[in-house]
Amino acid sequence: MNILLGAIFLVAFLFLWVRWQERIGLFFPARDLTRSPAAEGLPFEDVYFESVGSELHGWYIPGSGNKVVLWMHGNAGNIADRLDQAVEMKRELGVSSFLFDYRGYGRSQGRPTEAGLYFDAGAAMAWLIETRGIDPRDIILYGHSLGTAVTVDLALKGGAGAGAMVLESPFTTAADMARKIYFGLPVHLIMSVKLDNIGRIGDVKMPLLIIHGVRDMVIPFSMGKKLFDAAPEPKTFLPIANGDHSDCYIVGGADYWNEWKRLLEHAARSTQNAE
Repeated sequence: MNILLGAIFLVAFLFLWVRWQERIGLFFPARDLTRSPAAEGLPFEDVYFESVGSELHGWYIPGSGNKVVLWMHGNAGNIADRLDQAVEMKRELGVSSFLFDYRGYGRSQGRPTEAGLYFDAGAAMAWLIETRGIDPRDIILYGHSLGTAVTVDLALKGGAGAGAMVLESPFTTAADMARKIYFGLPVHLIMSVKLDNIGRIGDVKMPLLIIHGVRDMVIPFSMGKKLFDAAPEPKTFLPIANGDHSDCYIVGGADYWNEWKRLLEHAARSTQNAE
């Protein structure tokens, strides 16, 4: 009986420990917006819009062209931490950007959950289409790190009509990441989050660019390559030789932006052929 009770206690402890680790280890939101596009000399629109159960906040930064990049950022910080890259993106590509914070991040209400993030991306897409009047085919879905799972989900739902998708520093599944972090222990068996990129990427039907730093210290480069192999055509894989997890746009330089330009040209041709 004591052995049985001990086993039950151990299983219960492991279950609660894994769920607690999920909560504190998956999301690292920051509430304070330490910068704004105005500080970078960028005109922008301060946007508030509704998601399921939460009011969200974002910045719409207009560009010179008709393409709009919808950003799904990673698990830490908030949209203010993406401004440097957004500035470079506007300068290099001339695109507009819509950066928004998931629930619990920045000025967005609520608490982040996997399902909540999916709802939030769908609401951001809907805002672009319904409020700004953007043609879905002119929207480029862009996800980094955790945001790649949000992007893949969006590409299969409300964002299915988008012109193209870019995944930067992507992972295969949350389970694979957990096995990496916890030295192969089967903690995935009692995880609640799925974040299953590799199981869903095969159903995405739009031009795809995957970018991954070869020296990524957070998400192994091999995961990005494995995800690329599982994706359907048309697709492109861009390895950044000295790139880490969040600096590919800096380290990659012209190669990084040229691949973006090729993707935008592909998306534009696809739109013209469909008309």
